[in-house]
Amino acid sequence: MNFELKFNRKELARLGILKIFFKRKLKNYTTKNIKKSINDKQQLKIINNWKKNNSIKTNSELEQWLHLNEVDKNEWIDLINSDYLWTYWCMDKYKDELTQYFIKRKDYLDLYYYTIIKVKKKEIADEIYIRIKEEESTFEEIVNNFSLDKESFYGEKIGPISINNIEDAIASLIKIGDLEQLFPPKLSNGFWFILRKDNVLKAEFNQQQKIKLSLELGEKFLNDKFIENQQNKKL
Repeated sequence: MNFELKFNRKELARLGILKIFFKRKLKNYTTKNIKKSINDKQQLKIINNWKKNNSIKTNSELEQWLHLNEVDKNEWIDLINSDYLWTYWCMDKYKDELTQYFIKRKDYLDLYYYTIIKVKKKEIADEIYIRIKEEESTFEEIVNNFSLDKESFYGEKIGPISINNIEDAIASLIKIGDLEQLFPPKLSNGFWFILRKDNVLKAEFNQQQKIKLSLELGEKFLNDKFIENQQNKKL
């Protein structure tokens, strides 16, 4: 089969990868003049992580990958170092913004654990709530033993999970509740639910968190630049 690789802007757009291509090019542009040196220990870690993520176990497998992707070893090193340099660029660019950004995002960085039971009928929800509140049964016992159709009964321990991934009706209680607090039945999306807040892992403003937040801001920068570029093309 004769196949020649040719593409242009419209072709990238039709394939759904124009934005990915633009962001990668912009990353390379913003980091190309960084004088950050990568020592031997850091380089070895970057190489090993890349090999692990790409299931490369031997030198022959690496050589095959280089051949298939039409890059030499120096170009490969530049490629795998690009994420490290991008992280460094983001950390440096946003270092003075991270504290306020962390405060703004903290509610969504905390991770929650909770136990929930959902039933279709309010009278059953009230019965379950009373049994748990009066310590006649535990959540776990009810989840394991309550014999109802699975379409009408649901029980599970949830977490760790961010508040923005929790159903609104549940999230509003989780945010204000105390640990181990049992909430009476509430109606949401056709189900009555009984909720217990089990634990909260509070986000810490440590180095790992700083890297995560700086990359979030970097991603926003890339997305904004792509939108700006596209809008300018239409003028």
